[in-house]
Amino acid sequence: MEENTFLYNAIKLYYAKGYYDKQQVARFVELGKITREQYAAITGEVYSGTVPVEPTPETPPATEEPTTDTGSETPPATEPTDGTDGGDAETPIEDPTGSTDGSTGTE
Repeated sequence: MEENTFLYNAIKLYYAKGYYDKQQVARFVELGKITREQYAAITGEVYSGTVPVEPTPETPPATEEPTTDTGSETPPATEPTDGTDGGDAETPIEDPTGSTDGSTGTE
């Protein structure tokens, strides 16, 4: 396999400098990027045929976020039921008896 000479040389150099470990070099064999013989030439060991599994850090179990009730929840917005868009509505003016004449006092 002469077409992977560049990759082989790069992996060999990175292994020698400590950038790659044996697990990573073995992974290149599994991916078909280098041969078993090249693995042996790089690491000095015979390729065993399996890639050692790297230990993964355990993920802590998911916990629910604690909820704090501050009592200041905003009530959900409601749409007006009178057919208006609800924007800039003015309150009718009341006379001293509490009845309204229908005007809004913006005349």
